[in-house]
Amino acid sequence: MTHVLIAVDDNETSVAAARTALRLFGTEADYTVLNVADNAPVKWGEDALEYGTVYPLAVPGAGVMGGLPLVVRSTDSNDRTTDRVEAAQQTAQELAHEIGLHEAAAVGDTGDPADAIINAAKNQKADVVVVGTHERGWFKRLFSSSVSDAVIRDAEIPVLVAR
Repeated sequence: MTHVLIAVDDNETSVAAARTALRLFGTEADYTVLNVADNAPVKWGEDALEYGTVYPLAVPGAGVMGGLPLVVRSTDSNDRTTDRVEAAQQTAQELAHEIGLHEAAAVGDTGDPADAIINAAKNQKADVVVVGTHERGWFKRLFSSSVSDAVIRDAEIPVLVAR
């Protein structure tokens, strides 16, 4: 029997990818639905003040302006990590039910999404990984990597990328 790992996030394309997997592999396959939460929350603006340091902003031609907090990652306790894993698992369970995969195993994880997907595929002994993809402009591609590209590049099993 085919074991399908479906990676989902809060994007509609992951739901479409899950529906595609169900249509292609049918109800006879075993399914695991995975959602990966960010490893640590990113704090912006005033929220960053309680977590990090305020640095002066140097603006060309204007000199140094008052301190602006930079983006910092907070250091979280294990309780917060556990909460994020449980929330990710809940999201996976909800999406599995939404598309009709009531018997699917729901898995939550934290960290780098591509690494988590690849590790889950190994741990779950998946035969295929299904991921969604969405349109990103060239400018956004300059500054952020594609999870689906990383999974395709590093996975040792077939990867189905669906829109």
